[in-house]
Amino acid sequence: MSKRRVLVAAALVAPLLLGGCGTSSEKDGADGGKGGEKAPAEKTTRSITHALGTLNVPTAPKSVVALDEVAGLTLVSLGIKPKVVYKASAQPRAQEILEAEGVEVRDVTVGTLPSMEKLTVDGPDLMVGTGAAGPAGVGHKKLTKLAPTVVLPIEGTWREIVADTAGYFGKEEIGKRQIAATEALLKKPAEANKAEKGDQTLSLLGNSFGQNDFTMPPHVPISTLVSEAGFTRPAFQQRKVKGYSVPLSSEYLSEQDAELIVIPKGAYYDPAALQKKPTFKELKGKVVIPDADIWYGMSGFAFYASAHDLNTLASGQGELASKTTVQKVWKTYLSETTK
Repeated sequence: MSKRRVLVAAALVAPLLLGGCGTSSEKDGADGGKGGEKAPAEKTTRSITHALGTLNVPTAPKSVVALDEVAGLTLVSLGIKPKVVYKASAQPRAQEILEAEGVEVRDVTVGTLPSMEKLTVDGPDLMVGTGAAGPAGVGHKKLTKLAPTVVLPIEGTWREIVADTAGYFGKEEIGKRQIAATEALLKKPAEANKAEKGDQTLSLLGNSFGQNDFTMPPHVPISTLVSEAGFTRPAFQQRKVKGYSVPLSSEYLSEQDAELIVIPKGAYYDPAALQKKPTFKELKGKVVIPDADIWYGMSGFAFYASAHDLNTLASGQGELASKTTVQKVWKTYLSETTK
């Protein structure tokens, strides 16, 4: 696989690509007729505005294809079971959840779309992908010739992403419950930090491909989750900058110390490469290595699971969401957000 394709795939895990988002919808149906007049037939499509413009989508799709795991996980959390999910973003935690939910998960080269021939055989009446600059966004024009294709946002606050995404599928109430469930989890560590000893300090660091050290600026979803949970970041990490990541050269590592040093691990994220740096060894904080699929994820569940981890870190009790615990966290999430 080329490094360029891997970079695109990684962007579906950590939001390093830019893409606009927004939602709007039209009311379906019409008022009933009077005096025996026949009421108009219920509309079978609704208009939405997503990252790449306005399109009509079916109100009750029968054959939904998710072009990556983020899209697949989002759909299932909203009560929509995809016919198939393609593994374009290499997220094992999402794959495990989807398979446990009885969804067919298929291989595809990471960072790419399935062939149009395969998609035609799938016979979708709706396709869903993630990120305007990801595979679904780049290939949107040709995809829409086969079926309406919704591109999920990766920009905005975590609340905006959850609300906008739920709105695309007419699931606004579930979106509200997803936001409320995450807010409730964030409240626990925030209260614990305040009551016990004031805000704990937390440094969020990363290494991609064993080569690139970085941190996340304060405006991105995971950073706002950390802040809402009552943790204080090092001064360097509080600087307002554009973009979704801040490169770190070795001389700046010494400024990243905190009580907790969080370095997510995943398919393209290598904490060990960062920890080998001589300047990293000067840091005194406790190193914590959570799952990158969760901490860099862009679904409502990823935000919820990140809040779960932040609660665990603040309380010192429980386990982080991982291969062995993520199914339990997922079931709790569904129980709190779907009825």
